[in-house]
Amino acid sequence: MKKVSIYLVAAAMFLAAGCGNRQPNNECEECFVSAIYELHDTRIPIDSKQFYFPEYVFYEFDNFKNKWYSEQLFAMREPVIYSDTTQTEIYRFTWLRSFHNPISIRIEKQENIFLLTWKLCDGAGGYIPGQLIIAKQKQIDVETWDNFKTLLYEADFWNLDTKDDEDTGLDGSQIILEGKGAKGYHVVDRQSGGEISYPSLFLFYLTDLIIDEEEFY
Repeated sequence: MKKVSIYLVAAAMFLAAGCGNRQPNNECEECFVSAIYELHDTRIPIDSKQFYFPEYVFYEFDNFKNKWYSEQLFAMREPVIYSDTTQTEIYRFTWLRSFHNPISIRIEKQENIFLLTWKLCDGAGGYIPGQLIIAKQKQIDVETWDNFKTLLYEADFWNLDTKDDEDTGLDGSQIILEGKGAKGYHVVDRQSGGEISYPSLFLFYLTDLIIDEEEFY
């Protein structure tokens, strides 16, 4: 049975109101990559079986979540964040809805440049990810970066437990928020959002992705 999160719906309504009458982003000249494009990033693994998360993070006896999440991120041609050795500060929101397209949105600070990258596959987040059909990137300003960092602070991201005891594993969605910076690496995994709904949905509304209201879960 689908589990709809009050947190996630509330966050969506709040952020939608804050963005006003949101329209698709037509600033194509600011997009460095377009649909059906793989970023040439040396952090992207070439082995589909490589884990995207440290094994101690998801320590089920069969590494079920690490396998599941890694398969989805590999299909989206995403880099592995936790082992990145550069000075880049990185955060990534991965949205795996059981019956709808998997989405990843990554925000990065590279010295004085701030980049937002978003991707979408044509499969389902709870099943087979499918093929990468959207891959876009644009530069954002420092104010947007600071606003996101404020939401992270308010959510107490760095002090949240990675896993939630209320995660039932039922159909719904998994929201995974990763961070890599001066404090090291941390990941928070929540069914339908929970405490990390606001920073995650903030990133979503920076993209030109548009989904129906019933697909917010």
